[in-house]
Amino acid sequence: MKQGLASLFILGIFLLAFFVLRPIIIPIIFGLLFGYIFSPVYKRIKRLLGGSNISAFILLGSLTVLIVVPLIFLIPMLGRQIFEIYVLLQNTNFSEILGRFFEGDLATSLAIHIDNIFGNIFPVLVGGVSDFLRDLPVFLLQFAVFLFTFFFALRDLDKLTAFLSDLSPFSKSTAKKFLEEFRGITNAIVFGQVLIGIVQGLALGAALLFLGVPKALLLTVITSIVSIIPVLGSWLVWLPLGIILLATGKVFSGIFIILYGALFVSLIDNFLRPYFLSKRSNLPIVLSVIGTIGGLFVFGIAGLLLGPLILAYVLIILDFYKQGKLNELFTPR
Repeated sequence: MKQGLASLFILGIFLLAFFVLRPIIIPIIFGLLFGYIFSPVYKRIKRLLGGSNISAFILLGSLTVLIVVPLIFLIPMLGRQIFEIYVLLQNTNFSEILGRFFEGDLATSLAIHIDNIFGNIFPVLVGGVSDFLRDLPVFLLQFAVFLFTFFFALRDLDKLTAFLSDLSPFSKSTAKKFLEEFRGITNAIVFGQVLIGIVQGLALGAALLFLGVPKALLLTVITSIVSIIPVLGSWLVWLPLGIILLATGKVFSGIFIILYGALFVSLIDNFLRPYFLSKRSNLPIVLSVIGTIGGLFVFGIAGLLLGPLILAYVLIILDFYKQGKLNELFTPR
Protein backbone atom coordinates (compact mmCIF):
# COMPACT_ATOMS: atom_id res chain seq x y z
CA MET A 1 0.00 0.00 0.00
CA LYS A 2 2.71 2.44 1.03
CA GLN A 3 4.79 1.47 -1.99
CA GLY A 4 1.80 2.15 -4.27
CA LEU A 5 1.24 5.57 -2.70
CA ALA A 6 4.93 6.37 -3.04
CA SER A 7 4.82 5.39 -6.72
CA LEU A 8 1.77 7.62 -7.30
CA PHE A 9 3.50 10.47 -5.48
CA ILE A 10 6.63 10.14 -7.62
CA LEU A 11 4.53 9.91 -10.80
CA GLY A 12 2.58 13.02 -9.74
CA ILE A 13 5.81 14.94 -9.10
CA PHE A 14 7.12 14.06 -12.56
CA LEU A 15 3.81 15.02 -14.19
CA LEU A 16 3.86 18.38 -12.39
CA ALA A 17 7.45 18.90 -13.49
CA PHE A 18 6.40 18.19 -17.08
CA PHE A 19 3.60 20.77 -16.93
CA VAL A 20 5.98 23.32 -15.39
CA LEU A 21 8.56 22.83 -18.14
CA ARG A 22 6.19 22.40 -21.10
CA PRO A 23 5.82 26.15 -21.92
CA ILE A 24 9.61 26.61 -21.98
CA ILE A 25 10.77 23.21 -23.24
CA ILE A 26 11.74 24.52 -26.70
CA PRO A 27 14.03 27.29 -25.32
CA ILE A 28 15.59 24.71 -22.99
CA ILE A 29 16.20 22.31 -25.90
CA PHE A 30 17.79 25.06 -27.98
CA GLY A 31 19.87 26.24 -25.02
CA LEU A 32 21.25 22.72 -24.57
CA LEU A 33 21.75 22.35 -28.31
CA PHE A 34 23.63 25.65 -28.64
CA GLY A 35 25.68 24.71 -25.58
CA TYR A 36 26.74 21.54 -27.36
CA ILE A 37 27.40 23.27 -30.69
CA PHE A 38 29.50 26.06 -29.17
CA SER A 39 31.32 23.90 -26.61
CA PRO A 40 34.52 23.74 -28.74
CA VAL A 41 34.58 27.56 -28.88
CA TYR A 42 33.95 27.73 -25.12
CA LYS A 43 36.84 25.34 -24.43
CA ARG A 44 39.21 27.48 -26.52
CA ILE A 45 38.17 30.63 -24.64
CA LYS A 46 38.55 28.79 -21.34
CA ARG A 47 42.09 27.71 -22.26
CA LEU A 48 42.97 31.37 -22.88
CA LEU A 49 41.23 32.89 -19.84
CA GLY A 50 41.14 30.01 -17.37
CA GLY A 51 37.79 30.73 -15.68
CA SER A 52 34.64 28.73 -16.43
CA ASN A 53 32.11 31.45 -15.58
CA ILE A 54 33.89 34.31 -17.37
CA SER A 55 34.50 32.15 -20.48
CA ALA A 56 30.85 31.12 -20.68
CA PHE A 57 29.71 34.71 -20.02
CA ILE A 58 31.95 36.13 -22.79
CA LEU A 59 30.66 33.59 -25.32
CA LEU A 60 27.07 34.16 -24.17
CA GLY A 61 27.43 37.95 -24.47
CA SER A 62 29.06 37.71 -27.91
CA LEU A 63 26.32 35.42 -29.22
CA THR A 64 23.60 37.68 -27.78
CA VAL A 65 25.09 40.72 -29.50
CA LEU A 66 25.39 38.82 -32.80
CA ILE A 67 21.70 37.82 -32.61
CA VAL A 68 20.04 40.88 -31.09
CA VAL A 69 21.87 43.77 -32.78
CA PRO A 70 21.17 42.63 -36.38
CA LEU A 71 17.53 41.94 -35.44
CA ILE A 72 17.11 45.50 -34.12
CA PHE A 73 18.11 46.86 -37.53
CA LEU A 74 16.68 44.12 -39.77
CA ILE A 75 13.15 43.78 -38.36
CA PRO A 76 12.09 47.41 -39.11
CA MET A 77 13.67 47.16 -42.59
CA LEU A 78 11.87 43.89 -43.30
CA GLY A 79 8.59 45.38 -42.09
CA ARG A 80 8.96 48.36 -44.45
CA GLN A 81 9.88 46.16 -47.39
CA ILE A 82 6.90 43.84 -46.80
CA PHE A 83 4.55 46.84 -46.74
CA GLU A 84 6.15 48.36 -49.87
CA ILE A 85 5.81 45.05 -51.75
CA TYR A 86 2.18 44.84 -50.70
CA VAL A 87 1.51 48.37 -52.06
CA LEU A 88 3.42 47.53 -55.26
CA LEU A 89 1.41 44.36 -55.85
CA GLN A 90 -1.85 46.18 -55.17
CA ASN A 91 -0.96 48.67 -57.92
CA THR A 92 0.29 46.04 -60.39
CA ASN A 93 -1.92 45.21 -63.36
CA PHE A 94 -1.36 41.47 -63.70
CA SER A 95 -3.87 41.24 -66.55
CA GLU A 96 -1.72 43.54 -68.66
CA ILE A 97 1.48 41.66 -67.85
CA LEU A 98 -0.01 38.21 -68.44
CA GLY A 99 -1.71 39.48 -71.61
CA ARG A 100 1.74 39.56 -73.23
CA PHE A 101 2.02 35.78 -72.87
CA PHE A 102 -1.59 34.53 -72.85
CA GLU A 103 -4.69 35.45 -74.77
CA GLY A 104 -8.16 36.60 -73.72
CA ASP A 105 -9.92 35.09 -70.75
CA LEU A 106 -6.92 32.94 -69.73
CA ALA A 107 -4.82 36.01 -68.87
CA THR A 108 -7.73 37.54 -66.92
CA SER A 109 -8.39 34.30 -65.02
CA LEU A 110 -4.72 33.88 -64.10
CA ALA A 111 -4.54 37.51 -62.97
CA ILE A 112 -7.57 37.02 -60.70
CA HIS A 113 -5.98 33.92 -59.14
CA ILE A 114 -2.69 35.77 -58.55
CA ASP A 115 -4.53 38.69 -56.95
CA ASN A 116 -6.38 36.26 -54.68
CA ILE A 117 -3.15 34.51 -53.67
CA PHE A 118 -1.42 37.75 -52.71
CA GLY A 119 -4.62 38.99 -51.10
CA ASN A 120 -4.56 35.94 -48.80
CA ILE A 121 -0.82 35.96 -48.10
CA PHE A 122 -0.39 39.49 -46.81
CA PRO A 123 -3.20 39.41 -44.23
CA VAL A 124 -1.49 36.29 -42.84
CA LEU A 125 1.82 38.17 -42.66
CA VAL A 126 0.18 41.14 -40.97
CA GLY A 127 -1.54 38.78 -38.54
CA GLY A 128 1.79 37.13 -37.82
CA VAL A 129 3.39 40.48 -37.01
CA SER A 130 0.46 41.36 -34.75
CA ASP A 131 0.73 38.01 -32.97
CA PHE A 132 4.48 38.51 -32.52
CA LEU A 133 4.01 41.95 -30.97
CA ARG A 134 1.24 40.62 -28.72
CA ASP A 135 3.41 37.71 -27.59
CA LEU A 136 6.61 39.77 -27.31
CA PRO A 137 6.77 39.53 -23.47
CA VAL A 138 6.47 35.73 -23.71
CA PHE A 139 9.16 35.65 -26.41
CA LEU A 140 11.52 37.75 -24.26
CA LEU A 141 10.95 35.42 -21.30
CA GLN A 142 11.64 32.37 -23.47
CA PHE A 143 14.78 34.07 -24.81
CA ALA A 144 15.93 34.65 -21.22
CA VAL A 145 15.36 30.93 -20.49
CA PHE A 146 17.38 30.07 -23.60
CA LEU A 147 20.30 32.29 -22.48
CA PHE A 148 20.17 30.87 -18.94
CA THR A 149 20.18 27.28 -20.20
CA PHE A 150 22.89 28.06 -22.77
CA PHE A 151 25.18 29.51 -20.08
CA PHE A 152 24.96 26.49 -17.79
CA ALA A 153 25.08 24.04 -20.72
CA LEU A 154 28.38 25.61 -21.75
CA ARG A 155 29.84 25.66 -18.26
CA ASP A 156 28.65 22.25 -17.08
CA LEU A 157 28.40 20.22 -20.30
CA ASP A 158 30.83 17.53 -19.10
CA LYS A 159 28.98 17.17 -15.78
CA LEU A 160 25.62 17.02 -17.60
CA THR A 161 26.93 14.34 -19.98
CA ALA A 162 28.26 12.25 -17.08
CA PHE A 163 24.97 12.66 -15.17
CA LEU A 164 22.88 11.52 -18.15
CA SER A 165 25.29 8.62 -18.74
CA ASP A 166 24.79 7.46 -15.14
CA LEU A 167 21.01 7.68 -15.52
CA SER A 168 20.96 5.83 -18.85
CA PRO A 169 19.45 2.32 -18.69
CA PHE A 170 21.44 1.33 -21.77
CA SER A 171 24.77 -0.45 -21.92
CA LYS A 172 27.87 1.70 -22.38
CA SER A 173 28.29 0.60 -26.00
CA THR A 174 24.66 1.44 -26.80
CA ALA A 175 24.86 4.80 -25.02
CA LYS A 176 28.03 5.54 -26.99
CA LYS A 177 26.25 4.74 -30.26
CA PHE A 178 23.35 7.02 -29.31
CA LEU A 179 25.74 9.82 -28.39
CA GLU A 180 27.72 9.44 -31.62
CA GLU A 181 24.50 9.53 -33.65
CA PHE A 182 23.32 12.60 -31.75
CA ARG A 183 26.64 14.33 -32.45
CA GLY A 184 26.58 13.33 -36.13
CA ILE A 185 22.98 14.38 -36.75
CA THR A 186 23.42 17.66 -34.86
CA ASN A 187 26.45 18.53 -37.01
CA ALA A 188 24.63 17.37 -40.15
CA ILE A 189 21.62 19.58 -39.38
CA VAL A 190 23.75 22.61 -38.48
CA PHE A 191 26.03 22.34 -41.51
CA GLY A 192 23.81 20.45 -43.95
CA GLN A 193 20.56 22.31 -43.31
CA VAL A 194 20.92 25.62 -41.50
CA LEU A 195 24.34 26.82 -42.64
CA ILE A 196 23.84 25.84 -46.29
CA GLY A 197 20.39 27.49 -46.27
CA ILE A 198 21.93 30.73 -45.02
CA VAL A 199 24.71 30.49 -47.61
CA GLN A 200 22.13 30.02 -50.38
CA GLY A 201 20.22 33.08 -49.18
CA LEU A 202 23.37 35.19 -49.10
CA ALA A 203 24.43 33.93 -52.55
CA LEU A 204 21.12 34.96 -54.09
CA GLY A 205 21.11 38.20 -52.11
CA ALA A 206 24.52 39.14 -53.53
CA ALA A 207 23.17 38.68 -57.08
CA LEU A 208 20.09 40.78 -56.27
CA LEU A 209 22.26 43.61 -54.95
CA PHE A 210 24.48 43.36 -58.05
CA LEU A 211 21.45 43.66 -60.34
CA GLY A 212 19.84 46.39 -58.24
CA VAL A 213 16.69 44.34 -57.62
CA PRO A 214 14.50 46.09 -55.02
CA LYS A 215 13.69 44.47 -51.65
CA ALA A 216 16.87 42.41 -51.79
CA LEU A 217 17.01 42.06 -47.99
CA LEU A 218 13.51 40.59 -47.74
CA LEU A 219 14.15 38.20 -50.62
CA THR A 220 17.45 37.13 -49.04
CA VAL A 221 15.76 36.29 -45.73
CA ILE A 222 12.93 34.39 -47.47
CA THR A 223 15.47 32.44 -49.55
CA SER A 224 17.41 31.41 -46.44
CA ILE A 225 14.24 30.24 -44.69
CA VAL A 226 12.88 28.15 -47.58
CA SER A 227 16.37 26.73 -48.27
CA ILE A 228 16.66 25.41 -44.72
CA ILE A 229 13.40 23.45 -45.01
CA PRO A 230 13.73 20.20 -47.03
CA VAL A 231 11.62 19.73 -50.17
CA LEU A 232 11.25 23.49 -50.50
CA GLY A 233 14.37 25.33 -51.64
CA SER A 234 15.76 28.53 -53.09
CA TRP A 235 13.98 27.96 -56.43
CA LEU A 236 10.76 29.14 -54.76
CA VAL A 237 12.32 32.62 -54.79
CA TRP A 238 14.66 32.87 -57.78
CA LEU A 239 12.34 31.19 -60.34
CA PRO A 240 9.24 33.38 -59.74
CA LEU A 241 11.48 36.43 -59.40
CA GLY A 242 13.17 35.70 -62.74
CA ILE A 243 9.78 35.24 -64.44
CA ILE A 244 8.50 38.52 -62.95
CA LEU A 245 11.62 40.35 -64.15
CA LEU A 246 11.17 38.93 -67.66
CA ALA A 247 7.47 39.83 -67.67
CA THR A 248 8.23 43.42 -66.65
CA GLY A 249 10.74 43.87 -69.48
CA LYS A 250 13.97 43.39 -67.50
CA VAL A 251 15.20 40.63 -69.78
CA PHE A 252 18.89 40.57 -68.76
CA SER A 253 18.10 40.54 -65.02
CA GLY A 254 15.44 37.86 -65.46
CA ILE A 255 17.66 35.53 -67.50
CA PHE A 256 20.62 36.14 -65.19
CA ILE A 257 18.64 35.33 -62.02
CA ILE A 258 17.18 32.12 -63.51
CA LEU A 259 20.56 30.87 -64.77
CA TYR A 260 22.41 31.97 -61.63
CA GLY A 261 19.79 30.33 -59.41
CA ALA A 262 19.71 27.07 -61.35
CA LEU A 263 23.45 26.71 -62.04
CA PHE A 264 24.90 28.08 -58.80
CA VAL A 265 22.50 28.69 -55.90
CA SER A 266 20.62 25.39 -56.22
CA LEU A 267 23.82 23.45 -56.85
CA ILE A 268 25.08 24.56 -53.43
CA ASP A 269 22.20 22.58 -51.97
CA ASN A 270 22.39 19.62 -54.36
CA PHE A 271 26.10 18.96 -53.75
CA LEU A 272 26.87 20.11 -50.20
CA ARG A 273 23.72 19.04 -48.31
CA PRO A 274 23.98 15.31 -49.24
CA TYR A 275 27.73 15.47 -48.48
CA PHE A 276 27.22 16.76 -44.93
CA LEU A 277 24.23 14.53 -44.22
CA SER A 278 25.97 11.35 -45.37
CA LYS A 279 29.43 12.16 -43.94
CA ARG A 280 28.34 13.22 -40.45
CA SER A 281 25.55 10.70 -39.81
CA ASN A 282 24.73 7.06 -40.56
CA LEU A 283 21.11 8.01 -41.26
CA PRO A 284 20.24 7.63 -44.98
CA ILE A 285 19.52 10.93 -46.74
CA VAL A 286 15.94 9.90 -47.55
CA LEU A 287 15.15 9.16 -43.90
CA SER A 288 16.90 12.36 -42.85
CA VAL A 289 14.63 14.42 -45.12
CA ILE A 290 11.52 12.49 -44.02
CA GLY A 291 12.49 12.85 -40.36
CA THR A 292 13.08 16.58 -40.75
CA ILE A 293 9.69 17.17 -42.42
CA GLY A 294 7.83 15.01 -39.90
CA GLY A 295 9.73 16.61 -37.04
CA LEU A 296 8.71 20.09 -38.20
CA PHE A 297 5.05 19.05 -38.13
CA VAL A 298 5.25 17.45 -34.68
CA PHE A 299 7.82 19.53 -32.78
CA GLY A 300 7.99 22.79 -34.75
CA ILE A 301 11.43 24.27 -35.34
CA ALA A 302 13.00 21.84 -32.84
CA GLY A 303 11.89 19.05 -35.20
CA LEU A 304 14.79 19.92 -37.52
CA LEU A 305 16.95 18.01 -35.02
CA LEU A 306 14.49 15.78 -33.13
CA GLY A 307 12.85 14.22 -36.23
CA PRO A 308 16.05 12.79 -37.80
CA LEU A 309 17.43 11.91 -34.35
CA ILE A 310 14.40 9.79 -33.45
CA LEU A 311 14.60 7.91 -36.77
CA ALA A 312 18.33 7.36 -36.26
CA TYR A 313 17.70 5.83 -32.83
CA VAL A 314 14.97 3.60 -34.32
CA LEU A 315 17.50 2.34 -36.90
CA ILE A 316 20.03 1.58 -34.15
CA ILE A 317 17.44 -0.48 -32.22
CA LEU A 318 16.34 -2.27 -35.43
CA ASP A 319 20.00 -3.05 -36.18
CA PHE A 320 20.38 -4.68 -32.76
CA TYR A 321 17.14 -6.63 -33.37
CA LYS A 322 18.29 -7.81 -36.82
CA GLN A 323 21.53 -9.13 -35.34
CA GLY A 324 19.65 -10.87 -32.52
CA LYS A 325 21.41 -8.69 -29.94
CA LEU A 326 18.43 -6.75 -28.62
CA ASN A 327 19.28 -7.80 -25.04
CA GLU A 328 22.67 -6.06 -25.43
CA LEU A 329 20.89 -2.70 -25.45
CA PHE A 330 20.61 -2.92 -21.68
CA THR A 331 23.40 -5.37 -20.79
CA PRO A 332 26.29 -3.54 -19.06
CA ARG A 333 29.40 -3.79 -21.21
